[in-house]
Amino acid sequence: MNSVTESLEHSNGQSQERLFTGLRIFLSASLAIVAAQLVGVPSWVAALGAVTYFARGGSLRSGGYNLACAVTGLGLGLVAIVGTAGWQLEQPWLALPTALLLSAIGAWAMGLVTGVGNIISYGIGILIAFTAQQPISLDGYFLLITAAVLGAIVAGLVDFIWPGKLFISGSAKSK
Repeated sequence: MNSVTESLEHSNGQSQERLFTGLRIFLSASLAIVAAQLVGVPSWVAALGAVTYFARGGSLRSGGYNLACAVTGLGLGLVAIVGTAGWQLEQPWLALPTALLLSAIGAWAMGLVTGVGNIISYGIGILIAFTAQQPISLDGYFLLITAAVLGAIVAGLVDFIWPGKLFISGSAKSK
């Protein structure tokens, strides 16, 4: 009977930590949107940058790796879009799945080459690339990077002010 009580208390503690982690992510994304509006960059990209910070671990080092993977995924997505734009497919709707497949393979390969296999952050970067509807140029790329970095910086500040132990992946880690 004692082990059941301990199990329930442990489960309740994890549930509470997940709640607080969700609140930290929500607060970070909200503040990132406000900051993006003040700076003049796409606010939804800044919110995704904040979410990216917490994708795997909530430390400054993990957040930096997460952001680097998201920026790389953004680049891979844009390159895939440009690559498929030149193809003259009989069925134009095939361009999007083909570009997504190419960028996913690129993200997987980058994980093998760099040893940083954070597919969640790569995926967030690819998602930003495919939904941004920005002109595909260096200016558009840097604008999206700026917004994502702004969101990650805001999330890093929230994480510094309100540190937590549990991350999105659900694994408990202590600092």
